[in-house]
Amino acid sequence: MTILCDRRYRHPGTRYRVPLLVAAALGVVLSMGLVYGSSSPASAAACSTTAGAASCTVTANLTVTAGTLTLESSPNLYWGIVQSGYDQWASASGSSLSGCAASGTVTHCTGGTAPQLEVIDGTGTASGWAVSEYLSSNTLPAGYVLAFNGSGSATYGYSQAAPIAADPFTGTTPANVCDYASTCSVATAATTCAHSGLGFTTCPTYPVTMGGSSATAQVDLYSAAASSGLGAICFATGTATAVNCTGTTPSAFYNLGIKGSTGAGTTSATINVAINSGP
Repeated sequence: MTILCDRRYRHPGTRYRVPLLVAAALGVVLSMGLVYGSSSPASAAACSTTAGAASCTVTANLTVTAGTLTLESSPNLYWGIVQSGYDQWASASGSSLSGCAASGTVTHCTGGTAPQLEVIDGTGTASGWAVSEYLSSNTLPAGYVLAFNGSGSATYGYSQAAPIAADPFTGTTPANVCDYASTCSVATAATTCAHSGLGFTTCPTYPVTMGGSSATAQVDLYSAAASSGLGAICFATGTATAVNCTGTTPSAFYNLGIKGSTGAGTTSATINVAINSGP
């Protein structure tokens, strides 16, 4: 290809003229360069353990298998009340109480700790769930009230004086947070609940009066709405620093009220707790 230039001298301050033939030729060269630069390499073949290649592809696969829906709970609850002649209410301790003594109209004990309640939803179905209970082998004193709530005694082992018919603890939905090492979807209290086979078809309001007489006549303690409550859920506030809700402050209270006329003695009940899919 021939490129012609006009080399004739011009007055200072003027430029050399480049004929159109040069500009056209340069345009061809640039266009050719762009065409060549846009070509892409051929797709690489799959990698092999027996044949080497300068480049190859690896296919990555993941299979997630559905797990189970379970719950974890403190195995024992403890109350210690010294009779003062007044109706008294106290929140259950998750460990044995000691040093219980009357303090005016109420009772003070030492050694109390918060009970733990945790739901672990590894199903991946996002169906929601319901925690429910019924009582068996019940020898609690006549006229007692046992309630599940999101609030209770400020100090486990301490009671409050209040009429048996007037629960002194504010009705509060238990809070929940993710357990340590679980990027969970925290539970949202359901507004529609349907477990007729368990004995309830409405969602709980707090405080919940505990009772129920069998597996088909239960009481709903907490129902998580669909698309919530996935992962390991602690009924607590704060931040878990280790598994099993370590470092959190439990928010599930078991409040017991007894009459001022209750006689001395040791009584008990068995609380059967269940977790079922669906709010």
